[in-house]
Amino acid sequence: MSGNIAVVYEKGVLRPLRPLNLPERTRLEIRIVETDEGDMTDAEKAYQVLMQAGLVRPSASAELEPISEKARLQAADAYGQAGPLSDWIIAERDDL
Repeated sequence: MSGNIAVVYEKGVLRPLRPLNLPERTRLEIRIVETDEGDMTDAEKAYQVLMQAGLVRPSASAELEPISEKARLQAADAYGQAGPLSDWIIAERDDL
């Protein structure tokens, strides 16, 4: 098992908020990231609930480096020159 899980710290023990499918006495490495649900948006809260239920997995994009403003502008320009996506989809359907 690998990934993020939500836990609560109670009486000196980290307790997972959902069951873990792990054999007893499995050794794990834990990275502590404190969250304050009071500062979370509704979308962030919904994502946390879905993640805790095992319905979504953490995004790999959290490990990606942000792109530069120049690269972002070049990508936006390239997408703009390609035309509307709907035109591409319609053309692709016509080819079938």
